Amino acid sequence: MSITNKTIIFGGSFDPVTTAHVDLIANLARRFDKVIVTPCKLSPFKTKTGASADERLDMLNISLQNIERVEISTFELESDGVNYSYLTAEHFAKTYNKLYFAIGSEMIVELEKWKELDRLTACATLYVIPRPSFPIGEGELKKLEKLCSRFEIANFDGREGSSSEVRISIAMNEPNTFLTPEVAKYVTEKGLYSEYNYVNELYKRFNMKEKRIKHSFSTALCGVKLAKRACVATDKAITALLLHDIGKYVTKEEAEQMGVKFGSRIDGMPLPIRHAEIGAEILSQLLGIKDEEIIEAVRWHTTGRPNMTPLEKVVYLADYIEPLRDFPTVDYLRKETEKSIDAGLLASLENSVKYVSPDEIYPVTQEAYEYYLHNKENA
Repeated sequence: MSITNKTIIFGGSFDPVTTAHVDLIANLARRFDKVIVTPCKLSPFKTKTGASADERLDMLNISLQNIERVEISTFELESDGVNYSYLTAEHFAKTYNKLYFAIGSEMIVELEKWKELDRLTACATLYVIPRPSFPIGEGELKKLEKLCSRFEIANFDGREGSSSEVRISIAMNEPNTFLTPEVAKYVTEKGLYSEYNYVNELYKRFNMKEKRIKHSFSTALCGVKLAKRACVATDKAITALLLHDIGKYVTKEEAEQMGVKFGSRIDGMPLPIRHAEIGAEILSQLLGIKDEEIIEAVRWHTTGRPNMTPLEKVVYLADYIEPLRDFPTVDYLRKETEKSIDAGLLASLENSVKYVSPDEIYPVTQEAYEYYLHNKENA
């Protein structure tokens, strides 16, 4: 027998469950007769999890025990293979005939990659929750209309807090930033999500000042949201963002004493931007990072360049507009970035060309500005 109450599925890795998840589920419970929370075993968009299934269930039970009308389902954990949303929706549609499926607005950018999306929306209405830094504008609405036969926009907004941001905040020794006190205690006691804690030893090794460390963490928190919008792998982005200023307090001579070798290009660089070149070579030659995308994102994060990769754009922009920046035009640049990554990039390059003194501007920045301005004019 089918149940006619309004029921909504909210799935995810919950690795870990954040305060944003808890707030979202509480809001759903006020609007639906039942909320089915479905932690997945293996998401098609994630290759691994940080915590075991039992640990993730523990954290969900700790977090949701006082919210009524919520059921934690182990359907996906007990299924074989990859967890596709359409299969979960079809399973619960056998019981519930007024079914909804919740997603955050950050997922719209990758919605066309979802397997059998038409089968999902044939049995469930997509319920899209606006999330910070991922506004639902005209472009997003057109994409939803094109891809989905049925969708609704939630009448509440989600909060900040993703699994990537949790990992950064734990590296900052601030687990309570995006976790409830109970989950933060659980995570700390079990030593979970500590994969980026190593950066603190590197900050000491390369004499990073406290103010610069705070900037690096702020840049990383800003950048992971940009990375999702730009469809950049978050693990690559976090590494580049946390280490983008690793050469800030290392002179060329000191780096050479450590064994770093430089080409002649560094000699023509103004001192304020040399740290990017030094940092890139530290990553490559001293830290053994082999990923060229990460190295080049660090190399170009102060100047930009023509034809930047998505990761280079993310690191350049995040460094420019992170929340601790307070120069006069930064709010305008943030608003341009809300429109699109490329709009924010062009505005930031233009800002540098206009306001950086002629003796400090690097020619490649001018070249980058002209390149992206030309692209815009010919779009």
